[in-house]
Amino acid sequence: MAIHSTGNISGIASSNPEEIAFATDRLMVEHEKLREKLRILETSAKELILLDDSVKGIQLVQELRIQTNQFVDEINQHSEWEEQELFPFLLTYFHHQPAPSMTPSFWVLEKDHQLGMSFIQSFQEAVIEVTPLVVKKQLAEAAAHLLQACLILNDHFTMEEQLIFPLTEKVLTDLESFFS
Repeated sequence: MAIHSTGNISGIASSNPEEIAFATDRLMVEHEKLREKLRILETSAKELILLDDSVKGIQLVQELRIQTNQFVDEINQHSEWEEQELFPFLLTYFHHQPAPSMTPSFWVLEKDHQLGMSFIQSFQEAVIEVTPLVVKKQLAEAAAHLLQACLILNDHFTMEEQLIFPLTEKVLTDLESFFS
């Protein structure tokens, strides 16, 4: 999740209140979909930790691999939209405001995102070659990486919303007072 501030931004940068409201709604809807997927991953990872049956464990790991790959694709698409449209607009808009820079807040969000994704990658690497000889402890350790990713990314979405929603509200309030 690289943050770049550019002067040439289209889409929501037009300061159209409907587009800003749409962006806020989109952020919320996509976060809820991603959170739902995280809940499923978290439940399965907990199940894997407690599972004693190695055959079921291998089956569950195969399913989790597919689910984490799908999750990674979806979160990457979401992050791309944030990086290319939402964050540059907010950074550009508030760069002209007499207030402290938001760049450190976005930097923390970026690092949080990277940390969560690194735990998913650790899980994926740990389960590349799962065989009946894999010990329950190894499956539990791999699942623990996935659980950690779920916790970090859930917190990440919450922090992002706590940063973004007040900012978009401020933009909408500014636009309302400008056009009234």
